[in-house]
Amino acid sequence: DLASTRHSTSQGCDDAAAALHTLFDSLGLNPQYQNHTAGHAPNVFGTIVGSTAPDEVVIAIGHLDDMPSSGPAPGADDNASGTAMVTALAEAMSCYSWSRTVRFLAVTGEEFGLYGSEHYASQAQSAGENIVAVLNADMIGWEGDGNPAVEDLDVNTNSGSAWLGTLMREAADEYDTGLVVNDFS
Repeated sequence: DLASTRHSTSQGCDDAAAALHTLFDSLGLNPQYQNHTAGHAPNVFGTIVGSTAPDEVVIAIGHLDDMPSSGPAPGADDNASGTAMVTALAEAMSCYSWSRTVRFLAVTGEEFGLYGSEHYASQAQSAGENIVAVLNADMIGWEGDGNPAVEDLDVNTNSGSAWLGTLMREAADEYDTGLVVNDFS
């Protein structure tokens, strides 16, 4: 049976957000909904508060919504794969304490023009949230179209997060993944 659409304005997306809220709650992540645009399913996030540097926030984000707006639309690549990364990290990391605050964020309205992520970013900026790193997983399940011939991972950084791109490249090399990591600013 094919999954129904998770189009941002659909019941399927609301249901998916509720399922993530339930998962985050079961992991002790104090989940919250964040409404952003009338008629769209809410963003949902869970948080592990940092033990020694709680004011420094690391975010793992994926968008929950997909296309098209009706009919079967499992959206496995775009972007259930990104949401799967967020939930897998939440499950793995929730058993530990971390020096920095870690936020697991699933946003909606992205297929409409980044509604959910822009709202979250605007609210975080207004609140003075000190975001030190963001792992934004979009279409990480993409099998590839042969261009480039060997698929790679593009890690786009700014000057404050260049260390993260370097770390990801070094980890891929150290663990001999065979994955080419292109980190750039």
